[in-house]
Amino acid sequence: MADFAALAANAKKAPNVKNAVLLLKHMRAHKVRRSDLVVTYGGIALRNAKRLGDDAWAVYEQTLLAALDVDDQPLAKTCGDALLARFEPKDGGTPSARVERLKGLVAEARGDWDGALAKYAGLLEANAANAAALKREICALKGKGAAPAAVAEALNGYVVKFQSDQSAWQALGELYAANLRFADAIFCYEELTLFDPLAQHYHRRLGELYYSLAAANAKDAEPRYRNARKYFAKSLELRKAANARAATGLLLACSALKVLVRGDKVDADDELNAALGSVAAAHLKAAYAKAPAELQAANAAVLDAHAPPYARLLPAKDADPQ
Repeated sequence: MADFAALAANAKKAPNVKNAVLLLKHMRAHKVRRSDLVVTYGGIALRNAKRLGDDAWAVYEQTLLAALDVDDQPLAKTCGDALLARFEPKDGGTPSARVERLKGLVAEARGDWDGALAKYAGLLEANAANAAALKREICALKGKGAAPAAVAEALNGYVVKFQSDQSAWQALGELYAANLRFADAIFCYEELTLFDPLAQHYHRRLGELYYSLAAANAKDAEPRYRNARKYFAKSLELRKAANARAATGLLLACSALKVLVRGDKVDADDELNAALGSVAAAHLKAAYAKAPAELQAANAAVLDAHAPPYARLLPAKDADPQ
């Protein structure tokens, strides 16, 4: 990002059309999202739009999107009017899909969710595989406050058409998790691990989802806690430093297996379970060694409640009758 920093510094030092255009072009090419800068330097560039040639339309679109981000309605209207005057079809011609999408975005910014959905529906009628329109339709449904089932249906429709979109799978997984559909959320995150097996946060999230699923239904808790333990351990293996969240999950999963599920029952897995619990406890001790006193105390309480040896955590047996 050194080039971006240099271009931004030049534009700030000498805010002229040339420096503004160079910065905006770099931001478009490298997908840098700094709407505050785009609004500032887009406004400078567009005050002399005739000097930009055909690049003016890219700057108008870029500045329109940034203006919607920062809720600069006057600037958004100026850019939108210019784009419509240039690209709106005359005499009933076919409307530009790009301009129709921009109209939908403007409607979203106004809170006109039905208007935005109508625009996206028109785009999808013309091209059912319009990825941008499908994504915006999902966003508009969420903005409108549609039922989670409706949003999930739209997201499912999207991933059916674009199965390699990781962000869509993650959004769908989180939607399911928020509505306690843990098994469906697990399916989404297992798909994500196929895309990127080394992404530790996918494994950690799978551990959390399996743990939640086990806690929600004691009937099949053991295999789910074991899966939670497996994914937490994998996350910790992939990222050993600054991964207290996975370490905490691993500790809790090991504790749940022994204390909540097995109790005094001896299992062939007990030795491995205790070893993994000890690894998690060691990570947490190291992670909180230099933390403020109140965080160290909270971590010590977690370790006291869940760390091996588990014998001290099991319910005390009643004394044998004499």
